[in-house]
Amino acid sequence: MRYLGACLASALLSGCGVVEAVQTSKAFELVGLAPDEPCVVTAREGRRLAGAYLRQPVASGGGDVFFVTGKPSKAGVPKNLKFNDLTVRRVRPTEDGQLEGWRSSEAVPIPGLGSDGNLPAAYTLSYEADGISFAGPAVIGPSPAGFEIPTTGRVIYEGTAQLTLTASAEAEKTVAQAKFIMDIGYGSQQAQLSIDASGAGLPFDGVTWSRLGICGTRIVSSGQGQVFFVQPDGAREAPFQNGRETTPIRAVLESSQFARAERPGTPDSFGGTFIIAGDTGTLTGVFLATQAKTEVNTDPL
Repeated sequence: MRYLGACLASALLSGCGVVEAVQTSKAFELVGLAPDEPCVVTAREGRRLAGAYLRQPVASGGGDVFFVTGKPSKAGVPKNLKFNDLTVRRVRPTEDGQLEGWRSSEAVPIPGLGSDGNLPAAYTLSYEADGISFAGPAVIGPSPAGFEIPTTGRVIYEGTAQLTLTASAEAEKTVAQAKFIMDIGYGSQQAQLSIDASGAGLPFDGVTWSRLGICGTRIVSSGQGQVFFVQPDGAREAPFQNGRETTPIRAVLESSQFARAERPGTPDSFGGTFIIAGDTGTLTGVFLATQAKTEVNTDPL
């Protein structure tokens, strides 16, 4: 249904010519044009939590990416979290820094992504619903208000990403840490993700994802972006490319900018999750930057 909705929205917003051009390109997104949540951010939302969750069934591969909202506790950690019409309630911290809550939920901090005990932070979030166990990476932090998001200029976030590559045939997983850069152009309403995975033990040296869209406080896959794996010689290939044939993929990214401690003000941190899935493998990622660097360069992305 989500793919069908993306196709319909793409046809309505862009016209058949643009959609056809995107779908016949060597690398493209099959999913993700129409955000599931509205892009307008109210003042009330600016007092809540925001983030992204890559929910994966424990017993099988794949996964779905969701926008996350929630309420913080007085201690500054999540009190409840909501995504895909599901609310995880009564979340509380334990002595070892984990979070526990309703529906047998548990959130374990991911080392190297965020400060201990402070938001924004990245977790491995697991819970049970309808007899099914789910788990996956989540990034959660304080949501900025809509008026705190710039309308001009550019911001570059640099941080750490954790990548998980799964080969469909063997179901073998390789987990590696990498560096990422998110380049956000507020005037053009576009962003670009670059991941440097050189030396991480993966069969490629990096990932590039262009034409990401700005949706309120979020950066999301636009349905017209291009995703490539970067080879050691600098060449770009479609993910999980098989010979010269066009490789169909499912590529979805959900991320949020996070409010600074001293408000009002522009966001100063950023993070999210993504999934790139093909017939021969799946790459998932969770990423977080706790510092922003403002660029004066106003050249388009």
